[in-house]
Amino acid sequence: MKPPVMVVLDPVLKAPQPAFEKAKQLAVARNTSLVVAVNGYSSPMVRAVGYDKQRLEAATTQIRHAWEQRIASLASGMTCSAHVLWEKREIDALQKIILDYKPSMVVVHTSSDSGLKRHLFTPRDWQLIRKAPCDVMCIHSQPWHTPPSLLLAVDPDTGNDGSDDLSVKVTGMARTLSEQVQGSLKACHVMDAVDDSLVLLMGETLSDFSGSLNDIKETQKTSFKRFASREGLSADQVVLLEGPVAPTLSHYCKDNDVDLLIVGTVHRKLPERLLLGATAEAVITRASCDVLVVKPDDFQTSWKS
Repeated sequence: MKPPVMVVLDPVLKAPQPAFEKAKQLAVARNTSLVVAVNGYSSPMVRAVGYDKQRLEAATTQIRHAWEQRIASLASGMTCSAHVLWEKREIDALQKIILDYKPSMVVVHTSSDSGLKRHLFTPRDWQLIRKAPCDVMCIHSQPWHTPPSLLLAVDPDTGNDGSDDLSVKVTGMARTLSEQVQGSLKACHVMDAVDDSLVLLMGETLSDFSGSLNDIKETQKTSFKRFASREGLSADQVVLLEGPVAPTLSHYCKDNDVDLLIVGTVHRKLPERLLLGATAEAVITRASCDVLVVKPDDFQTSWKS
């Protein structure tokens, strides 16, 4: 049996659920089942009820029933496994569902919180990216175009003779997903731009530095094109960009009406994540399009420990 697609709904009963619509589309395209989870827990409601256990149980039952009806309406006849949670700490319940069902992907509506607030409070989408042992698709509100436009972002070092398993996996995932949703696919690499102020400080060594920089750029271009060719991508599917990775990808996606950006990620320890940030998370913060974060096969997570 194929692993299911899982979707985590927004906890507002009457709110639009763009993550559900896209997860349903993906489940149908993959000919697999859909697992739905939503946390109905409401702190204001709990405070309003107070310590009356009977009233709290009655309110909880009504909320669960309302969510079950909402999910059935969204499913429109499609069979799905629905889990209406009542958890103050949501991520623990989501962990159990994910480990039980082993979905190929979790689809979630992405948070619009600022970078600092995300680091302090760690919204649901970031927790899933950092901890879930499966791929995570972070959804914005806008629907996909017909046909959808997909952009794959990979590192040029994957063009070396040694195999880069993650980039190969991300490319294969992007190609398969593009076929499933009948979309168009391009692959890009972003070459980090050098700070102009640093170049000015080079002084007399500027000419040597410029030559080295150009050599590095040409090596990256060649490596990326070699990798793209080896992975079966045509010349018109390859895009080379230059600049800071997250904003450059974000601008390209916006200017070219990209519906879904596909990137890879690796596990980071907390100090490294806080000091340097993670490219996938930075892209999600900036991008106006949906982002699929693909995990390596050896992704390390405390959920499996």
